[in-house]
Order: sequence, then C-alpha cells, then structure tokens
Amino acid sequence: MLHPVIVWFLPFRWGTNTYRGCEYNCVYCNARYTHEYLGLGTKEFSHKIIVKDNAAEALDKECSRPNWNKLKTVNLSTVTDPYQPAESEFKITRSVLEVFLKHHNALLLTTKSDLVLRDLDLVTEIGKTGFLNVVITLPTVDEGLRHKIEPNAPSVERRLKTIQQLHQAGIKTGVTAIPLLPLISDDAASVESLVKAVSEAGADYMIVDLLNFRGETRNRFMGFINANYPELRTEYERLYKADYCDKDYSKQVRKQVNALIKKAKLDNYELMFSYRKSVR
Repeated sequence: MLHPVIVWFLPFRWGTNTYRGCEYNCVYCNARYTHEYLGLGTKEFSHKIIVKDNAAEALDKECSRPNWNKLKTVNLSTVTDPYQPAESEFKITRSVLEVFLKHHNALLLTTKSDLVLRDLDLVTEIGKTGFLNVVITLPTVDEGLRHKIEPNAPSVERRLKTIQQLHQAGIKTGVTAIPLLPLISDDAASVESLVKAVSEAGADYMIVDLLNFRGETRNRFMGFINANYPELRTEYERLYKADYCDKDYSKQVRKQVNALIKKAKLDNYELMFSYRKSVR
C-alpha cells in the first residue's frame, strides 16, 4: 500500500493511492502510464477505475510494523485523486484516513475535490494528533480554461470554498498551482488573479510549476493545443524540445510568480516540514 517516493525536492518520501485510474481526465495528466502495470491501456485510465477495497487493512498492517516511523510523511495521493467521484460510493479514502488517525501518522492529503469536506471530522482529528497538511490542486481560476483542461473535476468556485472552509476549521492548507500552462495561464494577469484568489480563500502556502511532457503527455497535450490553440503549436514545439519546459522560460515564470506569492504571504513553506516532535 505504501511506496517510496525518491524525489529530493518533495516534502515527503512515501506515497499511497486509494484508487488506480482517475475520472477527472485532466489533459495534462502524466500518470496514465501506471495503468500499463495493470495490463490496461493509457486511454482507459479515466474510465476503468480500480478500487482498492482492502486499502485500509493493508495500510494498517504496514503502519503497524515495528520498524515503521509514523513521523515519515505519507502523501495521499501520489498518482490519482483520493476524492474522485468513485469515493462518494466506495469511501475507501475515508477508511484509510481512519488508519492514519489510529496511528497518528504524518500526512499530506492532496486533492482537487471538495469531497474532502465530508471527512472534516477525521482530518481535524489527524491535525490535532499529528502532522497534517491538506493540499488543493488549483492551476487556474479561469473557469472556462479549467473546464477545458480538467473536464470532470470540481469547479474553481468549489475548490476556493474548500480552501476557505479548511482554513476556517484550522487545517493547514496549501495550494499547488500545477501546472501553469505556458502562453495560456502563466501571463501576469492570470497569475495575479490566481494568487489573489488563493490568498483571499485563506491558504497558508502556494506552490507553482509549469507543465511537463513526461510519459504520453506530449502527444495528448499537443492534440489539445492543435484543437484549441493552434497558433501556439510552434511556440510549444520550441519550448518543449525535451520533457520539461525551456529552462530560461521556466526560470523567468517562476521568478515572477514566486514574487507575487511572497508579497501575498503565501510562502509559508516551512509548514510542509513541521513534524511534531511528540505525537500522542
């Protein structure tokens, strides 16, 4: 159930997923390759969802190991959204949260969905007895663009209200504005609107990064560009000669956005690493 995540700049070293596949069908998703491990095609990623009905039992066993350190932060979820629509029916994520509460294990809970508010009781208790951040993914506040790139995901308004309610409940809440789309959602006006909305909703911190083309994302996203922004095709080919955006372009965007984040006091990144020394 738990798997190591060896990426030096991430604030966690372990991850877990309650589902395989994701109904949100985001055009920028680069996790589709994981369906190949199941003998399924990447095109089936958004409509053949594997439900881990024994997830809580498996996690409980792993967290009960004598050599497991409950101060090791686990990210739920690293590949698929733990609150995608299937969760309304199966409640696998809720059962997994009960295990995290039982063991008082450090947790990052990452989602696009307001369904996390259903479990505010558990989330609040986990936050009281151990380290917890809830992280909401919100790459744009342009609802028209959101609908194009995340066709089945909750609206911008619902996500902003979720951040607000988590903040009001005393939950440390971050926002990942990932990915920003070059020449589409990374201009000054778009980014200023995004930072302002996130700040007003009460988030504690905000992290940004640009689109990347790992896995099959290049072909999928370039199809999106051809259909919606054909005038940008040449520029995208220039910026994405490799899987990651041109280094100079990315550096300039990050510099501008991070300046806005700092001005809005959304740079409380130490909260992602604030392990409690004593856990009841």
